[in-house]
Amino acid sequence: MDSHERLRQAALPIIVRDTPSALWSELRSGGQFVYADTFQGVHNDPNVLPDQKIDDLLQRRHFRMEKLLVDLAIKHGLSHSMSLIVQNNRRHAYAFRNDVGMTQSYVQMIGSLPQPAKFREKLASSMDLPRLDLGDEPDGAFTMRNVYGLIAHNPVGRRFRAEEQRLGMMQFCLPSADCKAWAVELTITEILEAYPAVSKRGTPLRSLPWKERKDDKGTGTSES
Repeated sequence: MDSHERLRQAALPIIVRDTPSALWSELRSGGQFVYADTFQGVHNDPNVLPDQKIDDLLQRRHFRMEKLLVDLAIKHGLSHSMSLIVQNNRRHAYAFRNDVGMTQSYVQMIGSLPQPAKFREKLASSMDLPRLDLGDEPDGAFTMRNVYGLIAHNPVGRRFRAEEQRLGMMQFCLPSADCKAWAVELTITEILEAYPAVSKRGTPLRSLPWKERKDDKGTGTSES
């Protein structure tokens, strides 16, 4: 077993322990909606030049995915910050709970390492800065997580067409310590399959022992 596989096997139980499965399933379904909805919004906007629609789409989609991440964090009990990670004067959403932290970013190709992978370095450096506790960040915001990952996503294709701008792939990628490569890449399906299966079998209905069955009345079968 190599180091990547050991890290994968160590990370999955922590993700399962500290985040609900619904977070990941709703992140995927929400991402599918965001991709389709933002495309239609840009496509139908008469104030955007045709040659600039793909650039506008990338911008709008980024902010919608940021909103999705924060909304799901609030819904599922994760804390979030909008001030810990700032790059090129842009604030990035950072959600966390216990030992798991995450940001999100579009990538041209799944497996490629985008500039936002440097978020881990920026996050680590922000932890080292002396800060006054002004109460403007949630508890634990300045603690580095054992499992920090980037929710990397991209469309099916590259051209400005509805069929090519659907959500193609979404993964939770953990960068290496030097942020020069992905140490672990987890698909949403792989994460969901790591959660214990919940039995859907209903509990059998049982008659209360002191209740007399109606069918037994007058049949001589009920006990006295």
